[in-house]
Formats: sequence, C-alpha cells, structure tokens
Amino acid sequence: MQSVIMGGVFSQLPWIKAFGSWQQKASLLSEKQLFIVSSVQEILFPSDENGPGIIEINATEYLVWILSDKNKDPEEIEYLINGIGWVDETADENYSRKYLDLEQSEKEHLISDISNESWGESWLSVILSFIFEALLCDPQYGGNPDGIGWGWLSHNPGQPRPTSKQLYPEVLDYISYTGLQSGDEKK
Repeated sequence: MQSVIMGGVFSQLPWIKAFGSWQQKASLLSEKQLFIVSSVQEILFPSDENGPGIIEINATEYLVWILSDKNKDPEEIEYLINGIGWVDETADENYSRKYLDLEQSEKEHLISDISNESWGESWLSVILSFIFEALLCDPQYGGNPDGIGWGWLSHNPGQPRPTSKQLYPEVLDYISYTGLQSGDEKK
C-alpha cells in the first residue's frame, strides 16, 4: 500500500514542481481548480514519445496568464472557471466522487463523456485552443519554453522576435500613448 501511495506522489511531482513557481499568480483559481484543469489538459495533450505535452509547454501556466489578463472579457474568464466546476460536478454525478479522487482511467472516460455534451465540447475546445497557443506562442508569454513547440513542429518563428514593448499587453499601452487607434494614421 505504501508503494502505491508513493508511486502516486511521485507521478505528480512535475505538476507539484510547476505549481510551486507560479501558483501565487493564479489568484482566480484555487489549488483544487488548478489541479483539475491541469489534469484535463494532460488528458487532452499528454506528454509522450510523440512530442511535448502540457507540462513541457507550460500550458497551465499559460492558461493562468490568460485568466489574469485585465483586458480579457470577464464573461470568458467566468466561463473558463465555471467549466472547471462543471467537470468536478459531472464526476460527482457519474462516479459519486470528486474529479481528483477518480482513477486516471475514470478521468479519461469522464472527459470523453463530457466531450459529447454541448457545454463540454465547447469548454474542452476552449481549453484545447489555449493549449495550442501555449505550444506555439513566443516563449516570452510563458508557454513554449525554449521554443520546444516550434522545434517539435519544425517551425521557424521568424525574426526579429518581439521586444518587450511589442509584447501584449504592453503594445496596447504603446499604441494608446502614441495616439494610434485602429485605422488611424500616425500623427
């Protein structure tokens, strides 16, 4: 029994290590919500011999960055967060246990079932979109560290890469400061 428990703890070390460095940034999410969304992401985009997964591309950290974006539509943020609760509620309805208490095979089956629900298909699509963004974004945004996603896909991101002033959201402040508006010419 002790070896089973220790095996479970050791299997979670990459997540625990990842959460330790940036969990403080995730003020919108509880630790439980972080574990749920990270687990769902891992099911959708696992680490395997075919390429990097959510841990290697920092997908959960990237999602936290998205959720902390002051320019993000509050309804979109609420939807993303509510979806985490819906996953947990569905686990309780289907298995009479919370999501994090399920075996891995049960979690995978649950996500498969959820994908057949209209809310689930939509929510999982949004989560998957942010995984792909983390895979392909400039590493300066927190995903795709050292260009791991670019390397996996043999993608040349182009040069020059953006400077810190050209990164979102700083570029919005620059545009606002210089008086540039959509469709306006530089004055």
